[in-house]
Amino acid sequence: MLTRLVVFSVLLVTPGHGRQPAASFLSISEHDEILLSSETQSAFTVSSRYVENESRSYIVVSVQDEEVVQVVNVTRSTPNATHFLVVVKTQGPGETALKVQLWDLKGTQHRLVEESEYVQVTVVRGRPIRHLPKRARDFTTLALIIVLPVVLLNKCAFGCKIELETLRSLWRKPLPVLLGAAIQFIFLPFWGFLLTRIWQLPQALAFGFILTCTCPGGGGGYLYALLLEGDITLAISMTCSLTMLSLFTMPINSYVYSHILGLSASLHIPLIKMMATLLSIAAPISVGVIIKQRAPQYAQYLERIIRPLTSLIVVLGIYLGVQMGSHFLTGVQLDLLLIGLLIPLFGLLLGHLLSSTIFKMPGPVCKTVAIESGVQNAFLALAVIQLSFPQAEADMMSVAPFLVALSAAGEMLLIVLVYNTRKKSARLD
Repeated sequence: MLTRLVVFSVLLVTPGHGRQPAASFLSISEHDEILLSSETQSAFTVSSRYVENESRSYIVVSVQDEEVVQVVNVTRSTPNATHFLVVVKTQGPGETALKVQLWDLKGTQHRLVEESEYVQVTVVRGRPIRHLPKRARDFTTLALIIVLPVVLLNKCAFGCKIELETLRSLWRKPLPVLLGAAIQFIFLPFWGFLLTRIWQLPQALAFGFILTCTCPGGGGGYLYALLLEGDITLAISMTCSLTMLSLFTMPINSYVYSHILGLSASLHIPLIKMMATLLSIAAPISVGVIIKQRAPQYAQYLERIIRPLTSLIVVLGIYLGVQMGSHFLTGVQLDLLLIGLLIPLFGLLLGHLLSSTIFKMPGPVCKTVAIESGVQNAFLALAVIQLSFPQAEADMMSVAPFLVALSAAGEMLLIVLVYNTRKKSARLD
């Protein structure tokens, strides 16, 4: 059995004179959660500055669910020091909590000096990574509350922008939409799967990246198409049509890749709940189309807010992504950052390469296909993850859409900067 030493310091505040309140003795350092790998033996240290009777003090570690984690033994590092090594044995993936008690032995009397609060322990399959702290989970929930209504209103406005004649023209010449669909729902998920297998990510985190890869393009594609002089009408049409198509492709991809990863045995993939979440997000597009046909006077007002709403979503996405990133980017592995960069880059390059070289599409159409293929709707992935999966798995999966969103925004802003710089240089020449 693989044995790994995972050291977590439990710092004790130096007591004053006499008996102090429990809160002044024991506190967990910066970690409010412990993440361990399944079927391993791990250890953490408990350090104390309790000096009143240090040679006869001891700790007791209790676990809520011993089917997930079992305490093997607790040993003192040296006879006269209050540093204890706690060895635990993990079973299969799961979630539990542990509590540490500091006791003092005087004669035959055992006195409880201090008792910690329960510390969350999550056991995952594969190698562990830094887990999202509680404040990051709270921030994720806040991001959904703030951004999701704006996204839904923007989807409705997009629906108002769609003309039936545009849909008929896409039906007659569907190649850009079909190419975008193939890249988004076939090539990108497979690319994400390959990357997660190359770096041997934990199953839940790998599934988070794959789920993000299978999301359609977001409203940001419209803004980027505008800034890069792409086909704006096509951008709106592709965003709406591929979002509707994702009602079927995302559950199908989730089912297929969860079985390939072996997740079906350890994690239930809630396909019905996932489809319900997608339907609630895609429905505003249909509402917008109906408003356009039945009440065009109101549709005009909604059409006017597409640009400011889309700009707001992009700005909010960058801001929330940076804020969220501050919680985990300092401890996240380099391979996760690299995967986050490679996913949108692959979609952008493949979309432009196929549309320009193989299918010889016009320049504005090539730009739009590339943008819609490479800029995923990370908020959709985040909403599906947070609303469909248990909290422990959702926390780990949520790292993926944030990394991909930050990477896509950074890459697109760089492309826009280079494009406009070259454009200004050409004008000067």
